Amino acid sequence: MRKNKAFTLAEVLITLSIIGVVVALTVPNIQNNYQRKALTVQLRKVISEIETAFDLQITEEGKTSLSGTRIAIDGVDDKFMNSRFKYIKKCKSDDTANCFASEEYYSIDGSDKKVFKCNGDSYILANSSAVCMNIVEEIPIATEENEDEKYIALKGLNIEIFIDINGNQPPNIGGRDMFRVFMLPDGRIYDQANVVEICTKSVDGNVACEPPKAEDTPKCGEHPFGEGCFAALMNSNWKMDY
Repeated sequence: MRKNKAFTLAEVLITLSIIGVVVALTVPNIQNNYQRKALTVQLRKVISEIETAFDLQITEEGKTSLSGTRIAIDGVDDKFMNSRFKYIKKCKSDDTANCFASEEYYSIDGSDKKVFKCNGDSYILANSSAVCMNIVEEIPIATEENEDEKYIALKGLNIEIFIDINGNQPPNIGGRDMFRVFMLPDGRIYDQANVVEICTKSVDGNVACEPPKAEDTPKCGEHPFGEGCFAALMNSNWKMDY
């Protein structure tokens, strides 16, 4: 008769060890991919919610751009936030850490870190995202005649927006959960890198739209507030593969 073969203890232990190594190598990648996908989905929701709010403001006031609305005079105030958003907390400029992270934000490559402070009021929305929106007269875009001059005024109303898509929860890394973007007068949100692609300053001082030099665009991964990463997401069909 043929005897049944059983696994020895050594063979079982070796098999379990191999399985353990495979799990140890694959599970972290699966978790990271899931987290990045979740963060990307949340960012898209927040961006859509903000754009919709400003679009409604433009439409209801019968204007063609943000520059003609009351926001150009009053800014992003409680009246606007109360009518356009559901939020669960408001933080004054000296209390930003209660909406955004209280510790430093880090760049993806680890080369830079900064504490974030909103110039005005910041809010935690009902979806747990923290937002800071302030009117700015200048947006960092490339200039032709002076390489050192990176900040010039664009015509119309411009709003600088900081978004931490999970509030003061980790990882607190620029390009992962923290993003800095700009809303131009047309009511659309762009990354600084996109703004550079849209406009440069011509020799006569007017704003012209021409392709930028690669060195003038912020590179995703180098900034603790995520400059350049929103553009990277859009260019990669919303995949956080950087």
